[in-house]
Amino acid sequence: MHKITFITTHNWDTKRQGGFHKFAEATAAAGIETVFFSFPRPYYGLFMKREQLNKSVINMLKKGKHYDFCGHDILNVTFPTLRLPDSAGRFLPAGFMNFMLTHSLRSFKHFCKKFLSVTDCFVFESCEGVAYIDKLRKLFPAAKMIYRPSDPMVYASIPERVKKLEQHMLYSADLNILVNKEGLEAYRKSVPDFESRVKYTILSNGIDINSYKKSYPVPELLQKENTILYVGAWEVEWPLLFKAADENPDFNYIVVCPNYPPQEIQNKVTSYSNLFYVPGIKPAEVPAWITNCSVVMVPYVTDFYKDRPLGITAKYYQAMATRKPIVAYCDTPKLTEAGAVVTYTYDDFISAVREAVKSGSKDYTFDLKNREWENITNQFIELVEKTEQKR
Repeated sequence: MHKITFITTHNWDTKRQGGFHKFAEATAAAGIETVFFSFPRPYYGLFMKREQLNKSVINMLKKGKHYDFCGHDILNVTFPTLRLPDSAGRFLPAGFMNFMLTHSLRSFKHFCKKFLSVTDCFVFESCEGVAYIDKLRKLFPAAKMIYRPSDPMVYASIPERVKKLEQHMLYSADLNILVNKEGLEAYRKSVPDFESRVKYTILSNGIDINSYKKSYPVPELLQKENTILYVGAWEVEWPLLFKAADENPDFNYIVVCPNYPPQEIQNKVTSYSNLFYVPGIKPAEVPAWITNCSVVMVPYVTDFYKDRPLGITAKYYQAMATRKPIVAYCDTPKLTEAGAVVTYTYDDFISAVREAVKSGSKDYTFDLKNREWENITNQFIELVEKTEQKR
């Protein structure tokens, strides 16, 4: 394999500690020409001020930006399109929404010729980029198409048209690399003839275990007593945290999440002296935060786990590696098998946090030995190369 293109929602600058960033680093280090294709980036994003959607980053990635990784080059590019907000789907047909998603003021064929030419393998993340599989097959008939969904797009809030795009991706891909059995079961339930029509294997997410075994300077916000910390991208159950902060004034609840809650929630948070909201930190800073808190909490919204089959994610690997007590709310019951505490009522969550603060460090039965990113990325490259050989 000479060239690989990853189609992902993220920018390279995000430098996430997992997923496609790790795979891209591994392929670049192996001497494979590596492209990071950030999608979708709609034209309306030029008027926004978010990390992925803003005028500066979109204009920069339209031209392509090269990054050095240990002496190896990684190219990050994007292709802005006429994509409309999901809310428009309530009034417009799915076909039109998908047309706008994949069409631009520029030529996609020219974009591919300039940035993606001679790609041997395209690897899609669970994002709207899956809409491009047919176009890419036509332009690159010899290339292999691999789907690696970390977050299966089967839950209720996903637009039906996107679910159908993913289903087509699952059927069409040369290989689907699922991250856990929960994702597999979700697809079996929602995708017709999954077992007979879909080629798949399972390869878990990973973790840089060593980074969670080190000591770091304590971030200022964690220099308080009894720090109960959440670091993640999924929204949290704010009414639960308001109740917890009221009932435990000596505990400091800290939410680090790049997805801004409604302004009324942000305003209410500021009225508390022991509840804090941080709109994201750099991925490289995550180990310093996890290793220096008292308890890791994962307070998802009520019944989150019933709709989103994420299983035991890397978020939990991090806490387990640091031997931090874990208290989750409305997540998979399988966490209890590993030694984490999972609760399903406000009172139980608040009580479990109190006990966790008292208990201090904790040992877990979950096996992290085979979750080291180096092992996972090596297996990923082996899977890609085997798929490549089946030309």
